[in-house]
Amino acid sequence: MLQNENYILVNSEESLASLLADLDQYDMAAVDTEADSMHHYHARLCLIQITIGEHHYIVDPLCGLDIAPLFQAKAMQTLIFHGADYDLRLLWQTYAFSPNKIFDTMLAAKMLGEEHLGLADLVREYFGEELKKENQRADWSLRPLPLEMCEYAIHDTFFLHELCAILAEKLQKAGRLQWLMEQCNALIEHSRQPAPAKKDSWRIPGSSNFDPCSLNILKFVWEWREKEAEVLDRPPYKVMPSDLILAIVRHARYNFPNLEAVQMPKLPRNFKDSRLDSFMEMLKTAFGTPENQWPGKLPKAPPPQVIPHSELLAALKLWRDEMANELKLDPSLVANKNQLIYLAVPGNTPWEERYHNAHLLNWQREIWNKILQKQLPDAKRIGE
Repeated sequence: MLQNENYILVNSEESLASLLADLDQYDMAAVDTEADSMHHYHARLCLIQITIGEHHYIVDPLCGLDIAPLFQAKAMQTLIFHGADYDLRLLWQTYAFSPNKIFDTMLAAKMLGEEHLGLADLVREYFGEELKKENQRADWSLRPLPLEMCEYAIHDTFFLHELCAILAEKLQKAGRLQWLMEQCNALIEHSRQPAPAKKDSWRIPGSSNFDPCSLNILKFVWEWREKEAEVLDRPPYKVMPSDLILAIVRHARYNFPNLEAVQMPKLPRNFKDSRLDSFMEMLKTAFGTPENQWPGKLPKAPPPQVIPHSELLAALKLWRDEMANELKLDPSLVANKNQLIYLAVPGNTPWEERYHNAHLLNWQREIWNKILQKQLPDAKRIGE
């Protein structure tokens, strides 16, 4: 088992100054983040773990300290992550910061065809150590931070420098280091893109067959849950899970006007007194909504922008899987489902244009060139 490791909690001007001085002595840092999305309505960045050299820091973004200078430091421009996507998005959304370069050890392991990609699995494989798992679902907004949570947090970066060196050497020998660099650059760029706005968020999975009356009830219940979650500062699903919402809507729809709390699907234990009264009043208001204000069922989805040639799509998928097996790669790295669709457009579209429309990276294009050199006669017969 790992022994308790020394770390520096950055929650003062002095500790921040020490970290900044350390960061300017190195060219690269290992970083991880922790958020509180499982415990609060608005998710916040609660911790930034940083390992540089033999020093381990836990930065507290909630302590009121201005940590903006951190993101100008030299070592923070090239970062090692394990599973970088969420961390990059969180740092960009919170501080409008993204590094110039990253090395993602999870993606590196995937590029090498590793069977297990979790950090604990890789640490066990390469270092023979067991990482702690007790605090995976902890509330990282707790202050003061419990000692065991700090120790858990710092182990997420403790091995990353050494793991990066090992995996980089293996990638170099396999001729795949540049593949990883391209993928990592794409991750950085992707993390800066805002998530598309979701229309009618209240249309939760399982409601697609609801009639307009049921959809109206659903909208009211969903909006009531959102308001309660914000007041309670809890994730909405902890106020009322989606399956319970659907059950309530079905019950209310077919039993109105006989709406009694005791006959409802089992409500959460804290649904009592004023909260229960508010909930039942909301249902009555929903049924009092004029029919011309009920939301309608969603229209059928428009046809996709790209309709692939079915036989070519099947052939490309087969060729991709064969090449991925030969390279010991996850097939989705060679081309994911959406990329295959763009590669399989019917007609005489040149392959370079197909590559461009599928957003293939250079290393993926090289692989597909090899595939097509071998299979092109068949490709012409099937898709052109």
